[in-house]
Amino acid sequence: MTQDATIWRPGAMPSQIAGATMALMAGLGTGPASAQEALEVAVDPALHERVPEEYLDGFTGVYDPQYPPGYFIDENGEMVGYAIDFHKAIAAKLGIPYKAEAAKFAAIITGIMGGRYDSSYFQDTPERREMMDMVALLRSGSSIMVQAGNPTEVDLNELCGHTIGVVTGGKQALDLLPALQADCESAGEEDIDALNFAGLSEVSLAVKTGRVEGWLGDAPNAAYLVRQQPEIFAVAPTADLTGWSAFAFRKGDPLAQLVKEATEQLIADGTYEEIIEGWHMKELALDTPLLNGE
Repeated sequence: MTQDATIWRPGAMPSQIAGATMALMAGLGTGPASAQEALEVAVDPALHERVPEEYLDGFTGVYDPQYPPGYFIDENGEMVGYAIDFHKAIAAKLGIPYKAEAAKFAAIITGIMGGRYDSSYFQDTPERREMMDMVALLRSGSSIMVQAGNPTEVDLNELCGHTIGVVTGGKQALDLLPALQADCESAGEEDIDALNFAGLSEVSLAVKTGRVEGWLGDAPNAAYLVRQQPEIFAVAPTADLTGWSAFAFRKGDPLAQLVKEATEQLIADGTYEEIIEGWHMKELALDTPLLNGE
């Protein structure tokens, strides 16, 4: 699936875009049925001047669109979400077009590294920074989504012996779960029975049907699903909210620095706040974006 989001005329020169604005149709609200509101984003000519030639015709963001509220398919078949809203606003600030494409999560990093895509959005980790440049926009972390009522009393600090689902290639599968497994081993307790799934749709179905007792995943995704289906899902009491969510780029790509500076301007002009408030995520805001943690 490809979704075009043309922000400005390809090849527009800085003298043509000075003082220009664009109307960003941001999916504000708690879900796909919420009202859309137009945000005016001013193009910055100085930033546009520094856009590398290969990006003047635009850049491509890629997502696995089953991770609301970051990116998902709405009732009209369109890919929407707060990450896409940010990508559109950043492209508008840079004065270049933007296109969103869909792919399975496991293929996204290799697709960026190979040049098929330019950017995506997921959790910032030290391992990912070794091969990619990460521009963090929001606080993030992990929580466990369980069946409503948490029938098996799952808790992040007491997972030994429980059956827990994770998404292949995600931060939880690569980083958090191994650390929790090590804790179980050190305590002489039963291992966590970990099952890997291709994406959020598969693992949430596993929680719903009882195949796993809980899904260890990104806290914003879990919170969104619980808001949508509180009669089916709940979030376990303990969470690990110590990380960041970030846009990812090929190592050394100059677009990463431009995205950081464009985001600083979106914070200054209020666009950043409007987007996160529209998605009810104000508690995850950063005062300034971070490039590789700085």
